[in-house]
Amino acid sequence: MADGLLNKASIILTPTGYKAGTLYNVAPVVEPYEDFDFARASVASRVNSSGLVEMVGRTLGSELVTCGDFSCADPNDSWDLYETGSSTVTFTDVASINIDGSNSNAGLYQQNIFENSKTYKIVLIMKATAIFDAEILETEGAATRTTIGDVSLTTSYQEFTFYFIGTGNYDLFIHRKFGQTAGQNQQILISNVSVKEIIDTNNIPRISYDSNGDNGHILLEPTSTNIIPYSNEISLSTGSTVSGTGSSTAVTDNYAISPDGTQNAARLVATSATGTGKYALRDFILSTSSVKSYTQSTYLKSNTGSDQKVSYYGRDTGVRGFITVTSEWQRFELSGNSNTTNYYVYLGARPEDGTDTSCDILVYGYQLEQLGYATSLIPTLTGSTETRATETATGAGSADLINSTEGVLYAEIAAFEVQPDFFISMNDGTNNNRVIIKFSDGVDNQLTAFTINSTNASSITHTISNFKQYNKIALSYNSSYLKLFVNGQEVGTSVASPNLPVGLNVLNLSNLLTDKNVKGKVKSVAVFDEALSDAELNNLTG
Repeated sequence: MADGLLNKASIILTPTGYKAGTLYNVAPVVEPYEDFDFARASVASRVNSSGLVEMVGRTLGSELVTCGDFSCADPNDSWDLYETGSSTVTFTDVASINIDGSNSNAGLYQQNIFENSKTYKIVLIMKATAIFDAEILETEGAATRTTIGDVSLTTSYQEFTFYFIGTGNYDLFIHRKFGQTAGQNQQILISNVSVKEIIDTNNIPRISYDSNGDNGHILLEPTSTNIIPYSNEISLSTGSTVSGTGSSTAVTDNYAISPDGTQNAARLVATSATGTGKYALRDFILSTSSVKSYTQSTYLKSNTGSDQKVSYYGRDTGVRGFITVTSEWQRFELSGNSNTTNYYVYLGARPEDGTDTSCDILVYGYQLEQLGYATSLIPTLTGSTETRATETATGAGSADLINSTEGVLYAEIAAFEVQPDFFISMNDGTNNNRVIIKFSDGVDNQLTAFTINSTNASSITHTISNFKQYNKIALSYNSSYLKLFVNGQEVGTSVASPNLPVGLNVLNLSNLLTDKNVKGKVKSVAVFDEALSDAELNNLTG
């Protein structure tokens, strides 16, 4: 917003401060501040100013494992041991699970770690003296156990991350995988074990950024569900491995640093025989009973340091060609329709022309939504779908800050789709008196601004070239005219005295409290309690 006009605005919203349930305005600067009431009955992700994906409202509780790095004076005081035959568990600066014989087992556990229905993040740093499988369990004695995860250990330390919902007041148990015949006379070495509860706080607004950390904005999205379980553990989230003659696919979870800054990106290696129709892919198949619109999205990065052509497509999208995956993380999006049987997502190498017979890429944030566009990442951590709730920002302002007889409603905004129900309004709490800026539903690229007094309305319409880019919009009104300025140009003026509202006392990023709310990005919203000159409106929106 033009700096010289700041002092004239009675209400200013920009991406600055917030707390659970409140989105703070920059102006007014004295009480009562009349901030926005914010609601979203879930946590949600954003891209922070460092360009990293993070969850807003999600924190980790205190460490639940005692002596997780085995540095205490006697780890035996904290850990219980499970040993059969001559197999043993010993401690130095690490825990060493020594397997003696193919039919024996050993492990260690710590009691009373998990509670029923709580969600946990489990991180282990482990290796073995040979390629070897280990199992992490939630246990209550030998009779009751739930597998948290299996890991394939190598001779180098690796970090393994699991997310788990507790099924009871149970223990954490780490041991050689039951039933494994390989690994005779081997060791599992554990240097660190961490378990923390995931604590979610709802109704916290999001200030999000572009992937490079630019263009801070308030992010407001509709409800949506990520249908793919295990969005990061690709070996679990995918369906069958689809392959042609001579092809193979290998997935390694928690292989590399992902866009959220932690080691939870998966590696996908797919190879195929040459020739049309031969392919090697990981896929996810969703059963459907009718034709529905879906959008799939995922972050991809080359693991070779060079650009790679990778096949990424879904049913009836009409796109079965290649995308170029580079050495930088990018989020790829694709929209399409199911048929009456299923919708599938394919990712891998498909050499339609007899070339590009393999791929080695990193994958993060597998997502499929029943929407016509992609929304922010909705992580699915524990094997079920996950839903982000609708966001609303309402209830700002007062009769002292909003002038019904003259004023300006201003916004710098970008929408997600061409024909959204996208409203910013000042009103009196009813449909009778309103000043509105909206992107028209049912008319491509049409912006409508209007005032309403009871059942009479005065309006201006304008065609915007691109809703999805940021547009600066200002509607000025007084007893003589309405004027609409967009991106530094006057685009419409009413020719007759407008129908002005009375009793305006609230500013909403919606049409009253309906579902016709902002679905997009908000850089700024402002209210002026006086009509501005043409030069000021040009400066404000230019």
